[in-house]
Order: sequence, then C-alpha cells, then structure tokens
Amino acid sequence: MLQIRRYLLIAAGTFAVALAFNWFAGPNHIAAGGMSGTALLIGSLLHIEPSVPLWIGSLLILAVSVYFLGLRSLAVSAAGSVLLPLFVYATRHWPPLTDNPLLAAIYGGLMTGAGLGLVFRAHGNTGGFTLIAQLLHRWLGVKHSQAIMAMDSAVVLSAGLLFSPEQALYALIGVFATRKSMDLVLKLQRASKVAYIISSARCEEALSRAVLHDLDRGLTKIAGTGGYTDDLRVILMIVLAASEARRLKLLVQSIDPQAFMIVCDADDVAGEGFPEHPVIRRSRKRRQLTV
Repeated sequence: MLQIRRYLLIAAGTFAVALAFNWFAGPNHIAAGGMSGTALLIGSLLHIEPSVPLWIGSLLILAVSVYFLGLRSLAVSAAGSVLLPLFVYATRHWPPLTDNPLLAAIYGGLMTGAGLGLVFRAHGNTGGFTLIAQLLHRWLGVKHSQAIMAMDSAVVLSAGLLFSPEQALYALIGVFATRKSMDLVLKLQRASKVAYIISSARCEEALSRAVLHDLDRGLTKIAGTGGYTDDLRVILMIVLAASEARRLKLLVQSIDPQAFMIVCDADDVAGEGFPEHPVIRRSRKRRQLTV
C-alpha cells in the first residue's frame, strides 16, 4: 500500500509539472531551468515539440545514470523520468490559460513547485538535472545544490539570449515561485510544533501527566526563573505534530487557564515518536547488513 501511494504521488506530481509546462511556461517561452526549460529551448531552436527533446534527454540521462550509479538506486527516478515527458506529450494540445508572461511565470512556477514537492514527498525525482547532479557529485565531488543551480542558471541565461532578456527575467520569477511553493509542500509533510508551557507549581504535575498519558507525547522540564518575581519555575517543552497543537492548547487551558504557552514551528524533527528520514533508514539498514 505504501509503495502504491508513493508512485501515485510521483504520478500526480509529474502531471502537475507537465500541466504547468503546457499551460504556462511553454506557450509563453519561459525557460525557468530544469530539463523542461532545456527542452523548451531545444524545441524552439529546432522547431519541434518540446516533448521530443524532453523524452530523448530524460531517457538518455537515465540510461547513463543507470550505467554508472546502478539500477537499484534509480528505480524511483525511472518513474519520474518516464512519466514527465509522457504527460507533457499527452497534454501538449491543452490550451494555455494565459498569454501574460508575468502571470505565466508566477502561476507556472507555483504549479511546478507544488508538483515537484509531491514528487519529493514520495522520495522520488523527475530525473534530468537531478541525475546529472548525482553524476557530477560522484565524478567531480560537486555539491548537488551547486550543480543544479549552475545548470538552471545556464538555462535561464540561454533563454535570455534565445528569446529576450525580458524572458530571462520572467524565468527568474518562475524559479523563485517554484522554490517557494516546493518548500511549502515539503514543509507540510514534516510540519511539527514545539510548545513551551509555564504553569503554576500546583498544576505542573497534572500538566505533565496529561501530556504523557492523554496526548501520548514526551516532554522535557527546563528550570527557569521569573524575571519579575525571581521565583523558580519549570518550563515544559513538548514537540508534537502540527495537527496536535490545538489539542494541546485545549488540554492546557482545561488544567491551568492561567498558564503561559508559546507554540512555534519546528523543522526537521528527528527521534522517537517522529518518522525516520528514508536516507538515515537506508544507511542504518546497510550498516546492519554489513555487521
């Protein structure tokens, strides 16, 4: 079931990226990086459908990567590499939603970022520049982020030369929108909160028991001193899922309505009670097999 959900997310994400390309980026000549932007440039130069160079480039890069990196490590990459050009080709005749390049850059970037976010939530990728970055990292030791940034920059600059400098500026807007929406989708997956609660001494134990047993979350007690009274106080720190924050607030208010509570966003939470990152999990399994 988990594998089915994983590949459904990859399919949904690549479909969204394909729609963003055919609805916004392609008709308005906005090459905002990636293989899709490269395919748009090549298609304009050769006067062919962008899906053709996207197919050829994606499959060629996938084949080279399989040869050097191995088939097992690229099983999920193969899904994205095949589905993206397939969806671009299947939706190539769908009419664009706007001919305003600014709107196309913004909405195309947001839709592309949302699609990529879904793919990355499934721990997959769409191939292309991601696989090239893996190869450059293996051969030359170049960081993945640096390699992808350099390639995206080259595509944007090429768009400025081939189309117009103005199109390159629109492409930069698209890149920014893509990064923001992608980060938002990924953040929703691992959204966690950290709460700090300062309660009265008589309610401290009751709050601790409620968090431990009713909310089923661990907590840490931090010694603190009141700035005005100089009284010793205990600060309860609880890390929990974002969906549990409202329940915690109601729980605290029911026990100590006068309690002072701060709830903040917490990114990249790891440890007992939270999902283990797949990269860490695979690394741990490899170590166990070695032993």
